[in-house]
Amino acid sequence: MTQYSTAPERAQQLAEEAIKLLKQAKALQHQAQVDAARMQAYQQHSDGLAFQFLAACAEYGEHSPQAGKARERWLGARNAIKVQFPRN
Repeated sequence: MTQYSTAPERAQQLAEEAIKLLKQAKALQHQAQVDAARMQAYQQHSDGLAFQFLAACAEYGEHSPQAGKARERWLGARNAIKVQFPRN
């Protein structure tokens, strides 16, 4: 640890460290909010389409036109969510 000749120098250093930590905490909080929003969007807009795709695979076969369309809808929804809520 660096020695400081005056109390104001030490106070300045502590203030700078506090600001740095606050910025890091805000960035982490923001990313956590984005992650939560992404998960909610998957639940609302993508998960049901995944089940429809699986059902189409079971009923018509994985390479059927019905399964292909269901896969496109599901993956399209996932890609839209990824664009809206990117990971860092």
